[in-house]
Amino acid sequence: MKKAKQFGLLMMLVCTWLTTPLLAQNLDKEMIALTKRYEKAYNKKDVKTLVSMYTSDAVRSYSDGRMNEGSAEIQEAMTQEFSANTVELSLQHGSAEMNADGTATAKGTYSINGTAGTGEAIVGSGSYTNTLKKVGSEWLLAKSVIVAN
Repeated sequence: MKKAKQFGLLMMLVCTWLTTPLLAQNLDKEMIALTKRYEKAYNKKDVKTLVSMYTSDAVRSYSDGRMNEGSAEIQEAMTQEFSANTVELSLQHGSAEMNADGTATAKGTYSINGTAGTGEAIVGSGSYTNTLKKVGSEWLLAKSVIVAN
């Protein structure tokens, strides 16, 4: 009986070891798809789709101190941003990892290029760190930290 328990434990560890890379690959694929969807919606100025990608209590914070809390504030900030500027966003997914609490962390970089309503050029780049929660079968942004270079 003792050997059977040891064998069972060994098999469980081997299965975990073998499936971990597959789970990481699937998470990366899901995060890449989410990144592309976000970029596409942003470049179409599709506020409704963008807001639907966040949890209702999501927080977006910026390196300049701005912060949007909750989907209503995020929606308002995006609406104002799109009405004041014409920019194209390019996102590059970097990495994704599962956290012990079931959330995921995705990191990457961004660049923006466009024109402000005043005619002034807008060019910028930086990095982002997103914390995501799985709601049903979909990952939603719970926290975004956006850092400008």
